[in-house]
Amino acid sequence: MLKRSSIGLSVVGLVFLVVYVWLAAPLNSGTNVSPRFDWPDETANYFWSQQFASTGELKIAEPLNQLADNQIHPRSFNVDNAGSLVPGSFLGLILIFGVLAKIFSSGIIIYLTPIISVIGIFAFYGIIKRIFDQKIAFWSAVLAFFNPAWWYYSASSLLPNVVFICLLLISFYFLTIVNDSNKEDVITPYAKIRPSNIFYLNFILAGIFGGLAVSIRPSEIVWIGFIYLVIFYWLKTKINWLKIIVFAFFAFLAISPTLYYQQLIFGHWYVFGYDHLQFSGSAAGCSACQGVKNLFLPFGFHPALAVANFWSAMFSRFWLWFLLALLGYLALATGRKKIPSRIYNYFLVGGIVSAFLFLYYGSWQFTDLLTLNLNTLGISYVRYWLPIFLFIIPLVAVALNWFGQFFSRKNIQPIFIIVLLILFYQSLNLVLYQNQDSLLPVKQRIVEYKKIASQVNQVTSDNSVIVTVRKDKVFFPDRKVIHSFDPLPINKELLSSLSNLVDQVPVYYYALSPESNLNISSDLHLEPVIGVSFGLETLYQVIKS
Repeated sequence: MLKRSSIGLSVVGLVFLVVYVWLAAPLNSGTNVSPRFDWPDETANYFWSQQFASTGELKIAEPLNQLADNQIHPRSFNVDNAGSLVPGSFLGLILIFGVLAKIFSSGIIIYLTPIISVIGIFAFYGIIKRIFDQKIAFWSAVLAFFNPAWWYYSASSLLPNVVFICLLLISFYFLTIVNDSNKEDVITPYAKIRPSNIFYLNFILAGIFGGLAVSIRPSEIVWIGFIYLVIFYWLKTKINWLKIIVFAFFAFLAISPTLYYQQLIFGHWYVFGYDHLQFSGSAAGCSACQGVKNLFLPFGFHPALAVANFWSAMFSRFWLWFLLALLGYLALATGRKKIPSRIYNYFLVGGIVSAFLFLYYGSWQFTDLLTLNLNTLGISYVRYWLPIFLFIIPLVAVALNWFGQFFSRKNIQPIFIIVLLILFYQSLNLVLYQNQDSLLPVKQRIVEYKKIASQVNQVTSDNSVIVTVRKDKVFFPDRKVIHSFDPLPINKELLSSLSNLVDQVPVYYYALSPESNLNISSDLHLEPVIGVSFGLETLYQVIKS
């Protein structure tokens, strides 16, 4: 049974690896424009990963920012006091992908998340097998592969959430196999070697992968630390303080490059790119205070808002998964067999972590109404609540197993397959087709981005600056960009900065619709660029009156 499960899961994993990679791969738009992304965060992560791979630097000088009040940068970037562009996010993913790109070439960057995603699910299988059983673990892994949130973000290849969770799962896996007597393992033959013969290799690897995970999402350290404490308590008869020290040392070793570059870029070990968009000495001076604040409810404590956000972003869209998980829990709780302590602890730990994440991110109110109204899977709540999805998936597997008990043995398999197909179809439709943030519409939109960028590149010079409303991801990094949420004619702060800038370099404005009044200020006006328009979207050059 174990061998058949291993082979079957390997086949399913290979199929979904191909699916994830195909969805992540850029479509050919007939242009020579570099890869484009629909998320500003992906644009930034791809750019900085490439930059680090080629130069080892995470800072780019931009002298024109002295004239533009530090407004020349795309979204998800920071600008330091000297006007240089620096990352606007946590540095871990950029450094990991940058190092791998340095080894294997930048072409691998887009495919790293799909590859790591599949490896992470195998680690998830290994963990669940030791908590529940072989059958539940197998179906949990299969369900995880096509869970709509996991599927979507495995193919959104430059977002950090899936990679972060996978590195954690791999770390947890190496701890759960301490002194494991199981002689077969679907993940690696390493499990056949007893830790006593390999000088604490479990703890070294667990520390490295755990440290890398924390470097990607240090804001999650509270619940991550809680899980590690529970695991160490569970292993208390099999470990000693030296093993814990070995784990902590290698975890710190894995985090240290991130700390080094944070010090180098931001001037402080504990200042992250998310802390502020333009930092000053006073803000940096309280970096430790800001870091502590970010650990515990940085968005406040708003349980009613959390309920509303969870309902609209999660339950109303994935209700079948949650109902099946509830059914699985009831099946275990009301079963004749006593629940083993390891499963009870799984519920306890998963429930506490889920409640923390529910309040931590649910208390966050998005102010961007366009994001709230247009996104389904693409709304950020879903990716930040991915650990909750993973927690409930074994319960879904339990529910499917329990559900089959109501049918004769002859009919169990067809009913089981029907329910699986319903779940799969729901995921397939939501991930690929249903909404404008589904992956196939996104890929087609990116093809249009590349066509627009190609045409604009042909009529603008390399040193041009393009002012855009939400279209910075279309033109960067081929052109310098200034992002605005408001149309240029009503952005008074930006208009005051452009007068000096247009004397130095060509400045353009990419408008989402034609402007009725081309005189946008007392000394600036817009001149349409002949032959460059895309539907209602129009390119103007900003010139002195």
